[in-house]
Amino acid sequence: MTHLRIGTRGSELALAQTRQAIEALKAVQPGLECEICIISTAGDQRTDIPLHQVNAATGTGDKGVFIATIEEELAAGKIDCAVHSLKDMPGVLDPRFELAAVLPREEIQDVLVCKADADMDHPVIATGSVRRSRLVHTYWEGKASTLPVRGNVATRLRKMVENPEVSATLLARAGLNRLGYGRDSFEVNGVQLRVLGLPVDQFPPALGQGAIALECRKKDTATAQLLSRVNHIPTFRCITCERAFLHLLQADCSVPVGGYASINADDSLTLHVVLYSQDGSQRAEVTETGSCPDALARLVLQRLLS
Repeated sequence: MTHLRIGTRGSELALAQTRQAIEALKAVQPGLECEICIISTAGDQRTDIPLHQVNAATGTGDKGVFIATIEEELAAGKIDCAVHSLKDMPGVLDPRFELAAVLPREEIQDVLVCKADADMDHPVIATGSVRRSRLVHTYWEGKASTLPVRGNVATRLRKMVENPEVSATLLARAGLNRLGYGRDSFEVNGVQLRVLGLPVDQFPPALGQGAIALECRKKDTATAQLLSRVNHIPTFRCITCERAFLHLLQADCSVPVGGYASINADDSLTLHVVLYSQDGSQRAEVTETGSCPDALARLVLQRLLS
């Protein structure tokens, strides 16, 4: 292949991730020409409602609200592959497509980005995630409150800075790193902000967080072979376990669940998951180790439900 049409969302973060994918592909295939095709998704268009309500409002069913439109373009042959944030993808793909590769995973933790002078004993935190909302209540032992917010990274930071009632917002460390924000502090519209990393065992990320996914048509063997050359096997093993769990749980963005898989020194996998009931009144936490991603996912789910 000499020319590759790559579908992506148009946000600053999505484009940064796409450029990272292009850099990796050109490293294994010098001379490859890559065309970026920006596609607006249901999740981008409907920022007026909570994310977990977008599927019902837009008729995208159980598909990921940030990937369904891109997959339509992929199925129609208008693009050759797509770059996604893996955490936006459902546990099982449409059978017409395949997850051909994932890039080496970034840091997986969530971070609290707060105003420098904010009261962090009783913070008001802007977040549109049901997972983060439930974890906030647990982590701050009921002393913090949340307000809904939607938008890309820059939009959420701007909304937080402009609202005097809001102390902080929650973001993925991976996104901040890829966009070049300061690791410990940075400034937005003249307001100094601090970045506080949250421990992943106490504030687990979205399953799949920090990984960039490359998707193509299942029958497009030429593209699949090219993409597979940049696949990072350790990351792929971990996200395979995490996605297997999501599939078994039949979870979408409305389910308050967080967790991550990691590889141990003996090459086994450990999967740590925290699951809340829909109303947040019940919380279950399980950590298990095993060698088979699918079997480990089943074991963790069985223990959680028991």
